[in-house]
Amino acid sequence: MLEKSVLVDGINVNYKVADPPSLKASEGLREVTPLVILHGWGSSSDSWVEAMEMLASEGYQVVVPDLPGFGKTLAPNEVWGVEEYAHFVAEFAGSTGLEKFVLAGHSFGGQTAIQFAVDYPEKVEKLILMSAAGVRRTPGFAKKFVMFVAKLVSFLLYIVPFQDLRNNIRNAAYMLIHRRDYGKAQGIMRDIFKKVISQDLTAKFSKIQAPTLILWGEKDELTPVQDAHLMKELIPNSELKVFPNTEHSLNFEIPEELSKTIVRFI
Repeated sequence: MLEKSVLVDGINVNYKVADPPSLKASEGLREVTPLVILHGWGSSSDSWVEAMEMLASEGYQVVVPDLPGFGKTLAPNEVWGVEEYAHFVAEFAGSTGLEKFVLAGHSFGGQTAIQFAVDYPEKVEKLILMSAAGVRRTPGFAKKFVMFVAKLVSFLLYIVPFQDLRNNIRNAAYMLIHRRDYGKAQGIMRDIFKKVISQDLTAKFSKIQAPTLILWGEKDELTPVQDAHLMKELIPNSELKVFPNTEHSLNFEIPEELSKTIVRFI
């Protein structure tokens, strides 16, 4: 496992590379399929180390960048949406010599992967979407009421005199509306978070040209499994696998089974 850095559009990008084991000289060289994985919001390349090593042992070169604003890569200077993140992935691929590759994305990384597959179809050999964000539904009355209460609590925090108590109450409010990631975000990343969670990519599913594997946790509450079935319905040449008794973070919960499923698809 190597950790490297490369300059992409003025941003010093940290990324990890796991290469397949060396072959014996007598066996010669074989073509290696690059696999690029985009991590989820609030995560980094660190969260994929175990799965990277498993995938590399099966003969694949695995590349995982810290997306701008995460891990060791600094945030953008402007408010980005998924289009800008997809453009970044294209520039990163060019800077690291990746011409065509298998692209996998988890959660927010999956949202970015969808946009990338539509914008740069010539670069994507196959697409893997893992608990991918991108379906944004209009909240019902109950959810709207919970969001209203959480925002009201957050507003009333200004009268709480103790900083630690304010932080605890604020974090509880964010968890109540399933926006804990927003509470953790700092500076411009809060504005980026608000932008990307408002972007619905449903209309772009039918434009994906690459063979697509959709992987999901049966008990995922952050990106409900009904989103997976919608993607399967709308993405041409796609297949869906739902893992029983698993939630959102497949790379932590079932890294070995996840890796084997990816290898079979590739």
